[in-house]
Amino acid sequence: MTAYKRFGNRWTVNECLQLQREFELLQLSVDEISKIHQRTPSAIMFKLDQEGFADYNILYANYAKASPKNVVNYDESEKDDESENDDESENDESEEYTQGLKHRVMCLEKQITSLAALILDNTYSKKNRSFLY
Repeated sequence: MTAYKRFGNRWTVNECLQLQREFELLQLSVDEISKIHQRTPSAIMFKLDQEGFADYNILYANYAKASPKNVVNYDESEKDDESENDDESENDESEEYTQGLKHRVMCLEKQITSLAALILDNTYSKKNRSFLY
């Protein structure tokens, strides 16, 4: 794992200018920029969005597609031998992904229900009317 020495540090003006140059002129990847700046890829994407150089959602979607864990490297000759094992591991990964999504959706449903109850609670709105206004 890469150590990000500048994690949590403030961005300097020079560092922001360097970030813009690397992203727009040199067209470096987020991973390459993060190594140069010794910051997490997420911090790089967030700063690019904050400075108006790119949209975080688009950067993140492209970064997720290009991440090493989604890329499978093997020879074509090994493809036939490992096809059954790959199918099983892909099924396991997709099942884990589906379970993770289900868990997140359930958590969000609970949070929305709690927020709705809080907003609609008559006793709370009577005690603190500024909450709704």
